[in-house]
Formats: sequence, C-alpha cells, structure tokens
Amino acid sequence: MTILQSASAPATMAPVAAPRSISPAKIALAALVMAATAGCATMGGQTPEQKVQARAEAFWKARLAGDAKAAYALMTPAYRGLRDEPSFIKQFGERAPVLKSEITKVTCEAEKCIAQVGLTAKPMVPGLALPTVTGYMDETWLLVDGQWWRHEAP
Repeated sequence: MTILQSASAPATMAPVAAPRSISPAKIALAALVMAATAGCATMGGQTPEQKVQARAEAFWKARLAGDAKAAYALMTPAYRGLRDEPSFIKQFGERAPVLKSEITKVTCEAEKCIAQVGLTAKPMVPGLALPTVTGYMDETWLLVDGQWWRHEAP
C-alpha cells in the first residue's frame, strides 16, 4: 500500500469498514421495492377507455352543475375555434336539465372513442306526475394532440 503525503499534512490512513453480507431476504425486499416503483412509473398510462371515461364524467358533472365554462373546455379545439362559449351556451343551455348522468360504456379505436351516456330526467308535463326516465346516447370523443375531446358538429 502506498501512502501519499503532502509537505503540509501528516500521513494518515482512514480505517475502512469490512464489507457486510446482505441477507437474501433484504435483497428480495429491495428487488420488490424497485419493481413496484418501476411499475408505478408506468401506471400513469391509462387506457384510452379510462381516459375518455374520466373526461366524459367531468363533462357531464360540469353540465349538471351548470358550469358551462368547464364543459366548453372539454370540446374539441376545432369546435372551440368555430364557436365561443356564449354560442356553446346558446346551443346546449347553461345547465343540462337532467338529474343524473352515468357513463355506462366506452369503446375505442385508434383516435376515436364512443362513450355511452345514461341521462336520468324527470319529465315536466303540466298536470301529470311522471316518473323519472333514463335515456341513453352515444357521444364521440376524438384524440387531438394527445388529448381526448368531446366532438360535436358546430
């Protein structure tokens, strides 16, 4: 072993700890933690169906709450380029006249998804006490610049 010594400092040698053995259980635990961490990093990649489901739910939550600004923000960029928010409100109303919405099914192709939406409403007919009814409709959602948007012909 060679010890280097400078002219201004005395020669010293720091003690070095002997390597410890690591138990197989600790190695397995470390491998499990690393695998789980790597898995979490890729879990952010939801399926298109899950992404559209979440965005469709957000759209209808906004519509039922009367938050036209939030609903309008989920329309395709092309729609928003042709119609401003007041035009959206004129076309669809400030608030959807329904009691409840539910996204019941989403099916996707490469850049297009169809979300089936169940809307529950209470018909308002003067003189009649009608029960609530649920109707279903399909909505088209398009992938534009990496994001899913609700499509509506302007």
